[in-house]
Amino acid sequence: MIVSRTIAKRRIAAGVRPGWAAAWGLVALDFGLIGAVLAALWSPVLALVGGAATPLWATFAVLFLVFFLPLQGVVILSSLWATKSRWLDRDQV
Repeated sequence: MIVSRTIAKRRIAAGVRPGWAAAWGLVALDFGLIGAVLAALWSPVLALVGGAATPLWATFAVLFLVFFLPLQGVVILSSLWATKSRWLDRDQV
């Protein structure tokens, strides 16, 4: 999200319209970065949740909050910036 947002804002300010691979490659990069961060968190979170006698609903809630929401937030925001950087107004055609 940070990489794609930063580069997309620079491109928009400069008036540069990137190609498909240039815009969506940043989304893939953000996806890989958040995947690496979440992979590093996997073992500590499972040790925290699995070690204690936590109820099943609490386990699902923790996994949802720690893994699903950040992943979706990053991918959605990165996709929005990729789309925004490729946007072409009708006036510019």
